Amino acid sequence: RAYRNDTLSSAQVFKWHKAFKNGKEDVEDKHRSGRPSTSKFDENMSKVRSVLAKDRRLTVRMIAYEVEMSKDSVHRILTNVLCMRKICAKMVPKNLSNEQKENRLKTFLYFHTRPTDMALCNFLFPKIKQQLKGHHYGTLENVQKAATQVLNNLTEQDFQNCYQEWQHRWGRCVHSQGAYFEGDDIKL
Repeated sequence: RAYRNDTLSSAQVFKWHKAFKNGKEDVEDKHRSGRPSTSKFDENMSKVRSVLAKDRRLTVRMIAYEVEMSKDSVHRILTNVLCMRKICAKMVPKNLSNEQKENRLKTFLYFHTRPTDMALCNFLFPKIKQQLKGHHYGTLENVQKAATQVLNNLTEQDFQNCYQEWQHRWGRCVHSQGAYFEGDDIKL
């Protein structure tokens, strides 16, 4: 009780007792050459990096299962070593360099201002998914027919809304100077 938390555990006391009983006389650790091995850590880090490269939407738990590591270890590697964070269900770098932000902005502007990209299908997907949700179609052909039917029933207003959402997202990307963002909390 006098030493409280600074006492040895019973297991450690028994281990030392056995060592002294078997002839050990000094209490110092044996000399080890070189620094501690980090190869296991480097190996684990590369495993996490490769799994993440395949699918950034994986959760920490799924990555941990895939690489057979603890969830805490994977989380530590993701946040402290790889400097990643979760945004919009994707692991992304915490801090983008100015060059990365500029490249992201240029890429966005290039691909989203070309006439061939004016259909802006990505903004129509939620409407399509809403119509198809909750139904079991059985075959891929039936899904394609149902999706085509939904697309044929879209109104001019649906496309105008799609275009407005695209403009809003484009504005947010420019406003954030190419940085990652989520939600609608960026005011223009």
